[in-house]
Amino acid sequence: MSPYYGMYVVIGLIFRVLEIITSFLKLNVVLETLEARFGNIIIGRNDDRPKEESPKDSVSKTEIDHMASLVKIWWNREGSAKMLHSFHQVRVPLVVDGLAEVGRIPKSDTSKQDCLRGVKILEAGCGGGILAEDLAKRGAHVVGIDPCKEMIELAKTHLDTESADLKDRIEYHLITVEEHAKEFAERYDAIVCSEVMEHVDQKESILEACVKCLKPGGSLFITTENQTMLAWFIFIIIPEYILKFIPKGTHYYEKFIAPVQISKIIEKYGCKTLRVRGFFYDRMSNRWSFIGNDDCNYGLHAVKN
Repeated sequence: MSPYYGMYVVIGLIFRVLEIITSFLKLNVVLETLEARFGNIIIGRNDDRPKEESPKDSVSKTEIDHMASLVKIWWNREGSAKMLHSFHQVRVPLVVDGLAEVGRIPKSDTSKQDCLRGVKILEAGCGGGILAEDLAKRGAHVVGIDPCKEMIELAKTHLDTESADLKDRIEYHLITVEEHAKEFAERYDAIVCSEVMEHVDQKESILEACVKCLKPGGSLFITTENQTMLAWFIFIIIPEYILKFIPKGTHYYEKFIAPVQISKIIEKYGCKTLRVRGFFYDRMSNRWSFIGNDDCNYGLHAVKN
């Protein structure tokens, strides 16, 4: 484990105490009242950008425009997106181990390079294609969908120019998951929705559509940030306001979601959570690892009845 993990644990305990105090003194009610009156007074707490009156599905034009602005940094493995590139260290095992656990792939095959051969995966919110390529390298057939035109174009260009050997395993489409579900219900062995939930307002809409796309017995994998003060500090304050290696407004605390909330939503649509695994990211070594708590960010594995 990283030598910085101890520091992470201490910071986590401090913020947990602060959360208890905030809840006990009902300071969250005071903050919400002030923010309703005066706007976002807490750094990165509330998304005070203009809201659409009738957004299409779970898509916000504001978020799509912001994602489009990140195209230029997306495939820079040594730049501000490098943590997304090293994220395969936990994202891929989350999927592989989960599918082995439910018997979709043999447990004896998990260490093989092509362990996902024959598995059809939908990546809902694929962005520029980083995870889609990581899964395809393991043999999966991946359908990547995203409502951001610039990201889909980037994903297609990278596939054509840098990863042509994967072209027979990946296809990309400019579409929302809600629209995709209308035509492709119960088509996929697995759905991966990674680092998407923290960018959508209508979380139930996208989760319902993801479950709809799954075959009975299929697996849903979600990675996102927990709605805790620790996650606010680690994924908003440090990268956006202190180190400034990602643009301000990439994340907002109000859009983070706890795993128990996701579980409650998907249960309504016939999907049961099997496991939640916490992640730890060491910025100094650019390494990800699994940890025993989900206070900051996590991966959730659920199965459709």
